[in-house]
Amino acid sequence: MAVFFFAVSTVLGACAPRQQKDCGFVQNIYGQRISWKKNLPIPLILHKSVPESLRPAVYRAVATWETTAGRKLFEVFEDSSQIEDTPSRDKKNAIYFLSEWESDRTSEQGRTSVYWAGDQIQEADIRINAHDFSYYDQSPQQLVGSYGVSSSGISLSEGYSFEALILHELGHFLGLKHREGETVMATHLAAYSDRVALAAVDQESLSCEYK
Repeated sequence: MAVFFFAVSTVLGACAPRQQKDCGFVQNIYGQRISWKKNLPIPLILHKSVPESLRPAVYRAVATWETTAGRKLFEVFEDSSQIEDTPSRDKKNAIYFLSEWESDRTSEQGRTSVYWAGDQIQEADIRINAHDFSYYDQSPQQLVGSYGVSSSGISLSEGYSFEALILHELGHFLGLKHREGETVMATHLAAYSDRVALAAVDQESLSCEYK
């Protein structure tokens, strides 16, 4: 899974801000952690492309982050009539389940784009690769996705936990970067891996900005 962060240029004072411990967060050029700061809860739209059968997984992933933070972090909306069918810089935050994906990035399960000014996130979008991967919510026997199929019509993908993937991407959405070891922010999510609980390091990271 890859994440791409785009910094929005901003004019700061003559004195550079004081650097912070990264706590697992992406940092700006001044060594400050980027996050949504006090701009909470964050509006998050489920685009109409997200299958109904997978939406409960999104709400559980949201609840996992919020329970750890001890506060409401997200406000989820299911009316996507006000957003485009493809991710864009529209000042709105959304999750997309995309049946088309770049041919040179087929190994990506998901991608989160985060835009910030100074040290505050302004906008973010989560893209899920439904072209090359299949997903399940709790039951691995019920797969959704993998629009990339062989000539015989057989799916090219094994099953991946949608809740685990969304939990990871929401971490990026909050400002966290990839980490190695026992963490939901580990780069790779294995097939049929139900990695849906925050590790101690994830809880510690979250407390730096959101508790």
